[in-house]
Amino acid sequence: MEILLFGIINSVTLSLTALGFTLVYSISRLPNFAHGALYVTGGYIVWLCVNRLGLHYILSIVIGIAATAIIGALMYRLIIQRIRGLQIS
Repeated sequence: MEILLFGIINSVTLSLTALGFTLVYSISRLPNFAHGALYVTGGYIVWLCVNRLGLHYILSIVIGIAATAIIGALMYRLIIQRIRGLQIS
């Protein structure tokens, strides 16, 4: 039963990652290969909040989501918009 549960958890995680990558690519028509790094960063921030700061798990998840959203928005503004505006010579 435990193996089935871990299989479902891993499948859902991979499905959400693929769905996010597909959504970003379909909207911007530019692949964001840092997409996986954002997932890892969010998980690391949650881990830091729980283990180092001693915050509640749910609060840590909210902080991780907010921090990852801010990092993603900054990446879009500072990098992706500039790349999309370049002329191909």
